Amino acid sequence: MDELLEGPLAIAHLLRRAGFGPDAASWPEWRELSFDEALGRLLAGLDTAPPADPEGFDPYRPGAIQQVWLERMRSGAAPLAEKLALFWHGHFATSNAKIQDAQLMWTQYGLFREHGAGSLRDLVLGVSRDVAMIRWLDGNANRKGHANENYGRELQELFTLGIGNYTETDIREAARAFTGWHSRHHEFVFRERFHDAGEKTIHGKTGRFGGEEVVDILMEHPASSRFIATKLLRFFSHPDPTAEEVQSLADTMRVAGMNLRATLEALFRAPAFLRVSSQRALVRSPVEYVISALAVAGVDEVPGFVHASLDRMGQILFRPPSVKGWTSGTGWLSSGAVVERLGTAKRIADLATDSAAENIVETAFEGVAPTGLAGAIEKLEGRKRVAFVLGCPAFQTA
Repeated sequence: MDELLEGPLAIAHLLRRAGFGPDAASWPEWRELSFDEALGRLLAGLDTAPPADPEGFDPYRPGAIQQVWLERMRSGAAPLAEKLALFWHGHFATSNAKIQDAQLMWTQYGLFREHGAGSLRDLVLGVSRDVAMIRWLDGNANRKGHANENYGRELQELFTLGIGNYTETDIREAARAFTGWHSRHHEFVFRERFHDAGEKTIHGKTGRFGGEEVVDILMEHPASSRFIATKLLRFFSHPDPTAEEVQSLADTMRVAGMNLRATLEALFRAPAFLRVSSQRALVRSPVEYVISALAVAGVDEVPGFVHASLDRMGQILFRPPSVKGWTSGTGWLSSGAVVERLGTAKRIADLATDSAAENIVETAFEGVAPTGLAGAIEKLEGRKRVAFVLGCPAFQTA
């Protein structure tokens, strides 16, 4: 049987997966906690309300919504809540490249941040009424007699069930159910005159369904818990969960009434999460990499240069490339992206505090340098050592 992580190794692993990794300032405290204590702190953050927008915040100022979200991630105030919002942002991928309204994107982030750990049913229903999503998938064009199937399709293919668990009829009938679910300016509106109130048959159920009933039908479908469980495992735990691991987490989700907080707690407590082989098995996305690098370097502020760096690495918040979201795994590590990571490592290292530089191996690797790199790290000092650690292959993983 695979050995399990214990002590500080388990805590650091949890911080990398349920947040953005150890922080130079707080790691000495975290490493002394039991796993239950550490997990309890992270889960408690899910119950906190999103912080108030900073004074003078203008979402329409270029880069403002990206900057404030990055600052919230870096603050470490509620790391799991922000990490979960990042997960949902990639899952319900919506891009301001089409929306062209930063306030709507910021409102959608608020939905993920506030409701991302509650009921999956309520979250999906909230997304269905979200104005950015309505614009993104052409909901205002979805009218009785001229149903637009974009949302009805993606709701089932990408958001709840996955390919192979619905038919074209299910898509067409779901689209009819969502007719009249429109937006006006920044508000959701239901326009009854555009709604098809006729009888529909969706996944074997027949009735005069509207959008809310469709969401209920999808939540009852056995594929929905398996689909979400698979994505949660791949994002937070390990890249290739077994069918048994998926079904176990899906069953937990069902028993919990599709509650996501309970599902996440079960995921983090599962033996598979703490397997030694699961350690550093996920490639950090550019956002995860930048925030974790700032944390171990002791840099509290998010420097302005990271926006261009993230662009070159392939991940701009609020601008996923398509409705399918961003890539994952080694897809993040093109030759150009790796070169940019090395450059970013040096620029962040130049800002590192003296204390963080002195303890960089402890914070980044729990005191044990990666195999084959101990000698090279030992020869370096100060910020050169920080740059080497932040740029090395092991630090690209979580």
